[in-house]
Amino acid sequence: MVEVYRLTKRHLDGAKSESALLNQIKIFSTCVGHGVGTIDFSEKVLEIPPAEFEAILQNGGEYLRFKLGNLSRYFEVEVFPEHAAKLLPEMMECPFKKVLEELKEGYLVLRKDFKHA
Repeated sequence: MVEVYRLTKRHLDGAKSESALLNQIKIFSTCVGHGVGTIDFSEKVLEIPPAEFEAILQNGGEYLRFKLGNLSRYFEVEVFPEHAAKLLPEMMECPFKKVLEELKEGYLVLRKDFKHA
């Protein structure tokens, strides 16, 4: 099973930046705990059965197979809005595509769930 988590809450100390890229870096750094501790900011928004995830990979373009295919190697993959913009044109119609279409800020994390593999 592949679990999809979406960032749902932010806690950022300090001033806001006018740079969207800088804000993304702050969000990511805070959430993964780079020097600030580990904080849970996400909720599970989707579970993708293994057969469906394999179909997504097989029917996708080169970038999609590279980006999402890394899940089998690293067991966790982050997807930011700029990744979603590249993935959407290559993706078949499925519930995960709808989740990607809604990703305007923050990020998603795909995790391999070995308990329900």
